[in-house]
Amino acid sequence: MKTRTKQLFIAVLAGMASNYGVASMNEQFNVGPTTEQRLYDATYDSVEFLQLINTALVDDIVGQSVMMSVDGGVTGRAGVESDDTKERQTRDVAGLAKREYRCHPVECDIHLSWAKMDQWSKFPDFHQRYRNHVRQAIALDIIKIGFHGTSAAPFTNIATNTMLQDVNIGWLQLIRRDAPERAVSEGATVDEIRIGAGGDYENLDQAVFDALQAIPEHKRVNMVAIIGDELLANDQNKLYAKQSHTPSEKTKIELEQIIKTYGGLASYKIPFFPARGILVTSFDNLSHYVQSGSTRTHVEDNPKKKRVEDYLSRNDCYYIEDLEKVAYFESANVKLPNKAGTGWE
Repeated sequence: MKTRTKQLFIAVLAGMASNYGVASMNEQFNVGPTTEQRLYDATYDSVEFLQLINTALVDDIVGQSVMMSVDGGVTGRAGVESDDTKERQTRDVAGLAKREYRCHPVECDIHLSWAKMDQWSKFPDFHQRYRNHVRQAIALDIIKIGFHGTSAAPFTNIATNTMLQDVNIGWLQLIRRDAPERAVSEGATVDEIRIGAGGDYENLDQAVFDALQAIPEHKRVNMVAIIGDELLANDQNKLYAKQSHTPSEKTKIELEQIIKTYGGLASYKIPFFPARGILVTSFDNLSHYVQSGSTRTHVEDNPKKKRVEDYLSRNDCYYIEDLEKVAYFESANVKLPNKAGTGWE
């Protein structure tokens, strides 16, 4: 790298070491608790969805839920005024599920070539730009694994698992594994959920409403519908077709003035969510845990490959706080009417 770039790089390393409270970034070290919290707060803040769900540092690599959920009512009367033999009884408001979470080690190892650093060095804030880019990339991977992760393989292969399916066990796989009855895969036809005229559901509204009915009424608090891109696009295309000769209505669609609710629930389009999937739950029912003290990092200049290498590892996992508060329609099984109107695809 050029002399100016080298000088900036040395200054950046000194600043990073000061922030982490270590003598040098060249040796691997554990990130301290306060800095670790700041590190993940910044990562979560880089993508809106991760600001909506539960995120927490947990003490143990294996443990039970650290969040609270209410299972049934807590209000009543013991009748102690009329019968002095009775006592008031307390109820556990936490409602913590007796299910394990299990963190797995993950590695976010990246590099930046000297040539690219030379190009970026003209920007005074190039380090901040680089850090923001890396944080967002890590945040998007957290979401990608949450919706597509099915296993935690000892050795991952991004070439064959492009959606990081083998890095960790995500939320949808947890539903399939721990509450298979809530991962709907078929309607009247084996292995098919048909959404459209003459199908299991006449439209997307009806499908979302039916998914909501699978959740106990007292748990239907702050519920939302996360819906795949293809289903939303298909529904919007219907609106376009219906309003094609009414310019004012077409404008409302394009300006997103059409209220985006389905089955009475606010709907959301989340990055990397399966294209035809439907997930009904609350945002605070989805959790991402990182084991406190597990974050290790170091940065090294590798002249053999003319690049700077940035290593970061942690132990993390995904968790659904209340399995009764979730319903998922399997994306691969959802079928829509074909263009000819003669069948389903």
